[in-house]
Amino acid sequence: VVTGSIKFEINMGASLREAAEVLRLGWGQDRPVWLAASTHEGEEELVLEALADLKKQARFANMLLVLVPRHPERFAAVTRLCKKNHRIALRSETPGAIDPAVEILVGDTMGELQLFFGAADVAFIGGSLVPTGGHNLLEASAVGKPVVFGPHMFNFQEISQMTLERGAGVQIPSPDQLAPAVSDFLGNANRRDSAGLAGRKMVEENRGALVANMRLIEDLLK
Repeated sequence: VVTGSIKFEINMGASLREAAEVLRLGWGQDRPVWLAASTHEGEEELVLEALADLKKQARFANMLLVLVPRHPERFAAVTRLCKKNHRIALRSETPGAIDPAVEILVGDTMGELQLFFGAADVAFIGGSLVPTGGHNLLEASAVGKPVVFGPHMFNFQEISQMTLERGAGVQIPSPDQLAPAVSDFLGNANRRDSAGLAGRKMVEENRGALVANMRLIEDLLK
């Protein structure tokens, strides 16, 4: 029996939404924010190149990048990389408002990624520009945020295809397309909102696998 994917059961409660709104106030509502979530070795350099390209545009000069490495053992190395050419802040040291001059917030904490999705404008899904296979993009879709991901999404092949068909995100063939893809969402509020709404509907309409699984298990136990 195929019941669907329980990954769609993700649900952002009211308290998390409120916390995301407060966090965004601290980051700055008048500046574009994009989240690079669950990045792997070799991806941070590509993300920083995209950031540099984006900041060449006057409308993105005050942009904030929230960069969250997938593995905590890489927090220090990614922090050093970002410090070379950018003014940064660490989430572990900056739980509230950040200086408007900060260009990169390094997410060096655990368990806050869903909060970051809620506070950002657009999300890049890590593990997709390197042959890792990509990570769960439904966390962004569940809170109505458009997603950008690379060619390597074999860990979420069906879900990523559904995301493209629904118009909830875009897939880029190569790293040099990251900046244009992020720019398209950040620079067009209607497109961003439309993709975010499509993602939220996609998650809502595909819920139900968990209940179906539990019913099957209960029937077997009887």
